[in-house]
Amino acid sequence: MTIKEYLEKIEIKSQAIFKRSIQNIEYFGSANHFSTCISDFSSQINDINDKNMLAKVCSQLEYSYINLAYGMYRQAFSSLRLAMEMGLGAAFFSVHKLEQYEWVNGRADIIWSKLTDKNNGVLSKRYALAFFPELEGYIEEYNKKATSVYRQLSEYVHGNNETWGKNGLILTYQQDLVDLFFGYFKQVAEIILFVLSCRHLKSFSDIQADDLLFLREEMNHIAPIRELLGGPKE
Repeated sequence: MTIKEYLEKIEIKSQAIFKRSIQNIEYFGSANHFSTCISDFSSQINDINDKNMLAKVCSQLEYSYINLAYGMYRQAFSSLRLAMEMGLGAAFFSVHKLEQYEWVNGRADIIWSKLTDKNNGVLSKRYALAFFPELEGYIEEYNKKATSVYRQLSEYVHGNNETWGKNGLILTYQQDLVDLFFGYFKQVAEIILFVLSCRHLKSFSDIQADDLLFLREEMNHIAPIRELLGGPKE
C-alpha cells in the first residue's frame, strides 16, 4: 500500500466517523452555543490582549469538537484543556499585565497552579472580593470543579495508560468518548463563563450587560449573576 492509498483509506474511515458523530447534533449545537457565548462576552471587553486571548479560547473550543467529529478523541480533549487554560489565563492576565506582556512576547507561560491558587488565583476568594464580592461563596466549589476537570483532561494530554484503553490505537467511532467529551465541554464552558463574570461583569455598563442576557440562562443557578442581570431574586 502506498502512502497515498493509506491516507485515502484514513479519509474514508474519518468520513464514516464524521457521519456517525453528527448524529449527536444536539451536543454539537450546545458546544457551538457556549463558544458563541464566550465570544459575545469578549466583545464587551476593551483590552485588546484580553480580547485576543478569548478569541483563541473560542477557536480551541471549536477545534476540540471538530477533532471529536472526525474521531480524533485525544486531540479533542487536548484542545479542550488548552481552551480552559487560556480562558482562566485571560482572567488572570487581565490583572497581571506585566506577565501578560511577557506571555505575548513569548517569554512566559500560562501556569495552571497560579490560575487556581486558592489565595491569589482567579478562583480565590481574594479575586472574587476584588471584583464581585457576592460570588465569594461560590469560589471553593468552582475551584474544586476546575481542578477536577483539568486533571481528567490532562490524562489524555499526558497519555496516561488507562486512556489508551478508552481511546484505543485504531481510528474508530466511540460513543462513550463522545458523551464523556461533551460532559467535560459543558463544565469547561461554565467555569470560563463564571470566571469571566467574576472578573468583568460588575465593570460593564447597563447597555453592555443587556448584550449578555444569555448569562441569565446559562448561569441562572448563580443568584448574584442572575440578579445583577435583572433576573428574579431568591
